[in-house]
Amino acid sequence: METTTSFNEFKLNSALLNTLETIGFNNASPIQELTIGPILEGKDIFAQAETGSGKTGSFAIPIIEQILREEGQQGEGPQNGEDKLVQYIVMSPTRELAQQTHKVFNTLGKDLGIHATCLIGGESIDKQKSLLKEGTRVLVATPGRLVDLVKQKFVSLKQVKSLVFDEADRLFDMGFQKDIEFILGRVPVDRQLIMVSATSNLEVLKTAYKFKSHPLELKLNVDSLVVDNINHSLAMITQKEKMPYLANILKNHEDIYAIIFCNTQLQTHLVAEWLRLMDYKAKPISGRLPQNKRTQLMEEFRAKEVTILVCTDVAARGLDIKDVNLVINYDLPQEAANYVHRIGRTGRAGKVGKAISFCAHEDCEHLEDIYKFIDSKIEKLDVTNEDVTAKIPPKPYIDGKTMKPVSRNERNNDRNNDRGNKRDTRRDNKKNFSKDDRHSKSNSTPSTPLERAQPTIFNKFVASEVSNGDRRVFVHTSDSKAQAIQAALGYYMMKDESLLQSEVTKKGRKKFFFFGASRNTYKFTVVANHEKILLPFIEEVLKLSHVRVTAKVQPKGDNLEVSFAGPDEGLLLRNRADMLTALEQLMRLYLANKVRIPRNMKWDLRVKGAKKPENSRSNSRTDRGPKRDGPRKRNPRFAERDKERDRVR
Repeated sequence: METTTSFNEFKLNSALLNTLETIGFNNASPIQELTIGPILEGKDIFAQAETGSGKTGSFAIPIIEQILREEGQQGEGPQNGEDKLVQYIVMSPTRELAQQTHKVFNTLGKDLGIHATCLIGGESIDKQKSLLKEGTRVLVATPGRLVDLVKQKFVSLKQVKSLVFDEADRLFDMGFQKDIEFILGRVPVDRQLIMVSATSNLEVLKTAYKFKSHPLELKLNVDSLVVDNINHSLAMITQKEKMPYLANILKNHEDIYAIIFCNTQLQTHLVAEWLRLMDYKAKPISGRLPQNKRTQLMEEFRAKEVTILVCTDVAARGLDIKDVNLVINYDLPQEAANYVHRIGRTGRAGKVGKAISFCAHEDCEHLEDIYKFIDSKIEKLDVTNEDVTAKIPPKPYIDGKTMKPVSRNERNNDRNNDRGNKRDTRRDNKKNFSKDDRHSKSNSTPSTPLERAQPTIFNKFVASEVSNGDRRVFVHTSDSKAQAIQAALGYYMMKDESLLQSEVTKKGRKKFFFFGASRNTYKFTVVANHEKILLPFIEEVLKLSHVRVTAKVQPKGDNLEVSFAGPDEGLLLRNRADMLTALEQLMRLYLANKVRIPRNMKWDLRVKGAKKPENSRSNSRTDRGPKRDGPRKRNPRFAERDKERDRVR
């Protein structure tokens, strides 16, 4: 990753050059070669380079050089306490990256009298306030903690000369834009803005323009987001085969020093515990761990006391850990950009790295986005039966609340206790369920949204009130029509009161003989408005399924046309339109429980802007033109059979 450009060519301070030589930095990396000059000239920059290219040094080296030049110009040093005011701020998206950047500054500046201060969440804010009182020129911070301390007036921004957005795209992806704009609005207008990132982000540049910055764009190898010396491949396996396959990989890999990525915190702790049972030095890191434990764990991993780090994407950005020789994507990342940052943890500083991604059926939906993002396919491994049949211990059980492993005996005891408590509760309820209770229960209104949404809740008192066994008719006795209507809406799982038709089938006596509400029996049915009945149901199903399409329901004569349009149209037609078929079945069932469906009614499900597979199992179709007019042509092979059938008719 080095160039032939020596740091001497930038006319750096001799003491800084000695420090760089001591830590093994002989020549500048390509991104450092591009950025050091413009930063020293005071220009705003947006630098984009692949992961592992040395972006931290690209701004840390010139910032330290600027401080040394300022001290040289001032002679005896800053006066009037200016040395205690913050002049350089580096904003990092994650705590781990902030700690790492802080360490780089202290490594470069320790022999030069330059010390940086790190401000991150999860650590004692009182201790950080004490450090700020001692004074610092360089501040490395996460946005949330920095904003808190600025609002509490423990950090002054009036003397800031340079502001750095490290992993700028991630800062915006993680929702820190408001915090960034808060800081930009309080630093001097003539400050220098330095933005470094592995990927481009329009929001970053828009924000820069908004605050009167027109950065010089420096891009390195943007056509190849994946470093050339990373051998990355894909294993198409099932979910159950993931752990046996992982065990086989680790068994055949010498001097293992790896990072394994999972998509959820629970999966992270599960995989780490499973590997620990196989005597691997594996530990999990996730947002559930306190900051002090996360910091300690990273130190153990750098010292190789832990050789396998299992983590979520919290560790995917910016961590520069030397000698990581293997990265495993146990789950494919849900965001395509994270694929680049995950596998970029290996193959750093010019060394060869290896990355293997597991792709089960559940992961396939993310694969196409990754291909598009890196603009290439990923080599697929030839996985044999022997590769996925390694002997592994039973799958451990992780408590979802504590994220700690629980033994099988403890798990069984918890299950038995839960069952026993449920039985005791049911028994107590049965004893206390008197005639008066039954009477009041049968006439009560569902008290929660869950009760109103689930007809099974009403089975105890509604079953006897369904008219002649017809589930489309609901009968309810109540002192109040409003309560009866609410009960009917809950039974039909609807919200639109206008769809209900009601009549009083039995008029009861006044509650107080001569006055008060009458206790009447109401019979409810649903108006056969297919559009109003189905549309809210379809929208709710699509929302819960996270499918980004909108639906339109249109009755057309004997047909009921349901059309879908939106970004996720293709999902409805995948795997021979399985989802479209499932939606049709759900709609049929939901509608049949409300109104009578005419026998001659035909369902016509359409997906606009997409072609339906020819072997689709669904009766639905896409918008590929009008339906065929006239009778279908008969197959000659069945002509005699059809002729005889017509004669009999």
